[in-house]
Amino acid sequence: MARIITKKSKTEEKKEKSFGRLVALLVLIILLMVVMVIIPLVERQEAKAEAYACNVAMKKAQDVLIAEFLADPEMTLSEATVVVDRSKLAMDSLCPADGDFYLLPEKGSWHVICGIHESDTKLRTRTNATRVFEMLEAQVNSTIESGRRMLETTFIWQINGKPLEVIRLEGNNGLRRGTDYSIDFDGVVCFFSLNAEGRLHWFVYADANHAAVWKEGEDWSGDAYTKS
Repeated sequence: MARIITKKSKTEEKKEKSFGRLVALLVLIILLMVVMVIIPLVERQEAKAEAYACNVAMKKAQDVLIAEFLADPEMTLSEATVVVDRSKLAMDSLCPADGDFYLLPEKGSWHVICGIHESDTKLRTRTNATRVFEMLEAQVNSTIESGRRMLETTFIWQINGKPLEVIRLEGNNGLRRGTDYSIDFDGVVCFFSLNAEGRLHWFVYADANHAAVWKEGEDWSGDAYTKS
């Protein structure tokens, strides 16, 4: 029995093509939504894994430091740094996210923390800020001692594995808490201003949680103010 083949009208062909395009568009939208959900989940899991690996490595370095301290209770900061550097080389990395390690005095010994994963966010901000402040102060003093005018308006230093812009302003911007208002920057920011003699007049380092602020005439304490 012969088959009867009917020829589709142009209208029917257009409808089928339109339907096919609609289905493809819906599939694409669904895939994009799935990706948008999955990527943040993966990033959060990666961040948790990095924090865990960092904490384990810091604990190992701390254990080595304690053992070395028991053998040498008069251990200096430079000697303690060598011990932690040696541990870092043995483990390839202390922090998988390239966090800088810091040594803080504690009960006559030294305590090692990470500039990214330290759980005390106020301490973390203050410690990172102290490092940047010391680098900036050294740069300013070196410029003055050399007899040169300080022409740079921005320094870029690697902090915790990322470039940080340290920006010179003409005056203070009043920032005292994280980066949530009054300035057009996100993430970690750092500003400073100079007095008439070209020396540091004002300095602020801020992240999403805290700001560490210093003004001329004060000793640097890295005081941090909790974000409201």
